Amino acid sequence: MLFRSASTKGATALFATKLGLVLAAVVVMKLTDRSVYGGNPEPAGVSGTARALAVISIFLWTAAIVTGRYMAYA
Repeated sequence: MLFRSASTKGATALFATKLGLVLAAVVVMKLTDRSVYGGNPEPAGVSGTARALAVISIFLWTAAIVTGRYMAYA
């Protein structure tokens, strides 16, 4: 029964949304890494861009978690 559930839920738009959110969060994570460290091994400070990317990252990861939890009820 669990396997049938996984195969049907894996083909839903909700699952695709979750994967899209995770992909976007990983891209934002890489952008944040480049914004903070750039070419320097030690960061001089945190810019406004890095702070905005951090807020976006928190939102995306939270949305991905909530979407995954919602999949159990949809």
